[in-house]
Formats: sequence, C-alpha cells, structure tokens
Amino acid sequence: MDILSDITQKISALPTGETWEISARSLWLSHSDFHSIRVFLTREAEKGSFSIQNIDHMAPDATTSLQVIKH
Repeated sequence: MDILSDITQKISALPTGETWEISARSLWLSHSDFHSIRVFLTREAEKGSFSIQNIDHMAPDATTSLQVIKH
C-alpha cells in the first residue's frame, strides 16, 4: 500500500470546501514519517487544489496532525 497515493486519492475525492483531519496516530506513522508526509502535502498544496493548516496549536503533538481543506 502506497500511503502517499492513498492520501492524494482521498484528498481528490473530497468535495469542495470539505475538510479532513490527518494525524500520525490515525495513519499509524512515526513522527518522522508524518513529517515527510507533511512536507509532501505542503508542496502539493502549492498547486492550489487544497490547503493545509495545523490543528491543535496548543497540543503537545501539534506537529503530528494537520487539516486538509479542499478548494
């Protein structure tokens, strides 16, 4: 299973305006693996079809979760 392919397919399937919360815990990923996913998604978001933002800004694991917003 290719996690990047699964994530991009899920984002593509989201209706416009829909959000999706992604976390290292929900994907069963280590912190460093999730960081790699975050970098990939940040670069993909520059194409304009979605944006990402941090969630749980005050939580200790804020770097292991993000929200995808489909445009």
